[in-house]
Amino acid sequence: MFVSKRKIKGKVYFYLEDRLNGKRISFFLGGKKQANARIEAGFNELLREKAVHNAKNSLKKFKPRVLSFPEILLLERLKLDFELLQDFFPQAFKSFEEDEFVRYAQGSASVEGNSLSLQEASIVLSKGVSIAGKKIDEIKEIENMKKAALVSKRVGNVTERSIKKIHSAIMDGFEEKKPGEYRQEPMFITASRVKTTKAEQVPKETEKLLEWYKKNLERVYPIELASEFHTRFEQIHPFLDGNGRTGRELLNLMLQRQGFPRAIINLKNGASYIVLLERVQLSKQHPKFSKFIFACLESRAKEVGEIIKENKGIILKKLLEKKK
Repeated sequence: MFVSKRKIKGKVYFYLEDRLNGKRISFFLGGKKQANARIEAGFNELLREKAVHNAKNSLKKFKPRVLSFPEILLLERLKLDFELLQDFFPQAFKSFEEDEFVRYAQGSASVEGNSLSLQEASIVLSKGVSIAGKKIDEIKEIENMKKAALVSKRVGNVTERSIKKIHSAIMDGFEEKKPGEYRQEPMFITASRVKTTKAEQVPKETEKLLEWYKKNLERVYPIELASEFHTRFEQIHPFLDGNGRTGRELLNLMLQRQGFPRAIINLKNGASYIVLLERVQLSKQHPKFSKFIFACLESRAKEVGEIIKENKGIILKKLLEKKK
């Protein structure tokens, strides 16, 4: 988004402009004095126009199966606000990402019983020190979430190789759990009626899941695609341990590749996550899990939207200072 000026019949006029599908869209600001007064209205209007346009395009391209138009509109606005945060506040964005990752890593580990608090996880991730009274394995689990995130940044597409690399990072130091190797024995999900894939069928079922994912990359709305992949992956349960953390890292890898922030799953929403995951797996209504991921991102939308709202004055000032 930028402010441009045009000379018309000897007078200078300003426009707030942006790009939409390679084309410019603009909002007339008027002369210099008018521009200062009208830029907020233009900012709001262009963001609204882009969000609506992107949501309508998504509706045409993907024909969402579960998510409604208002929900997709909210998700598309989230992407725009998240991009604004990154573009206008690059230094603050680094701190935002660090905070987001600590909450994500601690949350993902806590769902599976890790007892480190948010503050303790932050100390482990930022300073690399142990926490008195905590098990070494719990410390490793948190440290390995960071290793897995670094792997995610380096991998290309979601493939069998990238899945195994992420799992290897998550289970680093737990050699008895065979990091990066498919299980060779039965697997049972604690307190769940869901039957996991037979060990001998894991490679084939994982391959089928990846083929399904690749086939639907341009057919299924990104949130629905990532959500359904997650439920199917967790039902296969391809590894001896770390399936949940690996699955949640893959889920967030898919979201981030599409311009979304991470979906944070923790103790607060963990019970709902587990219950719904089992429900859609038993009923084979995998697309319905999209509603849970939407709820996670809806919370992020409020969070990011509030940051943009609170700092809108700074954004507008930066736009006016960079008149073309």
